[in-house]
Amino acid sequence: MGVVQGRVVRRVARRLAGAALAVAVSAGVWAGSAVPAAAAGCTTTTTYSTVKAGTKGSKAGAVECLLHQAGLATSRNRSFSSADAAKLRTFQTAHALEATGRTNPATWAALIAQGPTPALERGDKGTDVRRLQLSLRALGHRELPGTTNYAALTEQAVKDLQTRLGLPVTGRTTALEWAALQAGGQALPPSSGDQGGEPGGDPGAPAATTPGETALAFAKAQLGDPYEYGAAGPDRWDCSGLTMRAWGRAGVTLPHSAAAQYKLGTAVAKADLRPGDLVFFYSGPSHVGIYAGDGKVVHAPKPGSKVSYIAVTSMPWKGARRPG
Repeated sequence: MGVVQGRVVRRVARRLAGAALAVAVSAGVWAGSAVPAAAAGCTTTTTYSTVKAGTKGSKAGAVECLLHQAGLATSRNRSFSSADAAKLRTFQTAHALEATGRTNPATWAALIAQGPTPALERGDKGTDVRRLQLSLRALGHRELPGTTNYAALTEQAVKDLQTRLGLPVTGRTTALEWAALQAGGQALPPSSGDQGGEPGGDPGAPAATTPGETALAFAKAQLGDPYEYGAAGPDRWDCSGLTMRAWGRAGVTLPHSAAAQYKLGTAVAKADLRPGDLVFFYSGPSHVGIYAGDGKVVHAPKPGSKVSYIAVTSMPWKGARRPG
């Protein structure tokens, strides 16, 4: 997969900020585990209104459901509280969105698009197609019906997104288009976790030559940054936020979830670990870091701690994956 060059294309979200989206979630459809929101776990329609603290009803339930599937515990009672709004701000911050605690088109798009990033094209069918359509509706494509069929209208909407973001105009989705939708219509370059300037580190060290080394160099540059749940930079991180941005620097799109990252790439035995490999711990898995060589892992540990090194043997081993 090629690396998207250039700066973050925030003008897309601003240009489409007034567009209407339509999503409401029926009460009683809740995911049982904290995994990235995929809309498929929430029953959706094509009408919406802004949700903020104090909003009640199906629209509030929609946001609660999608946040819950993104791994952020909400009240899940179709009544959007100030605590729920705080969770929404956490989600918005983690996805480089304006942290207002209320929904707008970009936030709806990001919430719906969270989850798998499958390659889709005209003629495909399924719930991922519906998720794609509803996320694009959030960015102004009200002509999309929100069905499970990838037809001419969906293809044209994808081409429009690609044109706006400077991607190859193919009408087919790749991880890059999904990454843009998961960021509310923004194109996030691999350096998006680094707000200006190159990462630090040893100026005398040799240049990174593999995607894994590139990812590791980014992770090491964040050593000493504080942990914050749901954070993905530029100076605060949770475990999967750090690995997501690190591999993003290498041009590989990952979801913001340890369990979801564990399903991607190539399985790696402990004896075959290379710098940059993702190392997973505990059942689920519930924690992830980046292998740094010499039996060490760079990770964002827990609240009150900072990005640091640990021994690969210091926590229960689940497995390892090589994304690139």
